[in-house]
Amino acid sequence: MPNNEETATVTEAFKTVKLEDFKDVPKIPCARNAMLYGMGAGTGVGAVRYLMKQRIPTAANWAVAVFCGVSAVSFELCQMARKQKLEKLQLIIKATDSRPIPSNERVTIDERGRNGAFHVMVDLPETKKD
Repeated sequence: MPNNEETATVTEAFKTVKLEDFKDVPKIPCARNAMLYGMGAGTGVGAVRYLMKQRIPTAANWAVAVFCGVSAVSFELCQMARKQKLEKLQLIIKATDSRPIPSNERVTIDERGRNGAFHVMVDLPETKKD
C-alpha cells in the first residue's frame, strides 16, 4: 500500500479549485449550451423521478447524473461539429487561395476531408479595379 505522501485525497483536490477557475467557463466554446442542456434535462428527469418515487434523495441523484451525462455528451457533440466546420472553412480558404478567380464569380468546391466529403458553392465579392 502506498504511503500518504504519494496518494492525493479528495479534499486536497478540492483545495486546488479556485473561484477564478469558473469565471472563464462561458468563454469556452460550446460550454454554455452544454450546461443549459444539462440543467434542463437534469431538472426534468429529477422532477419526473420525484413524482414517480416520492423520494428526494433518489430524484436528486438522478438529476445530477443526467445533468452530468447530458452536459458531457452535448459538449462533445458541439465540439465535434465545430471542428468539422473549421475543417471545411480551412479547405474552402485553401481552395479559393490556390487559384486565380475572376471577380464576381461563383466557385464550386468539392473536397474530401477527414470527416467526410462536402460540396460548397461560394459567391465571391466583386473586386474594385482602380
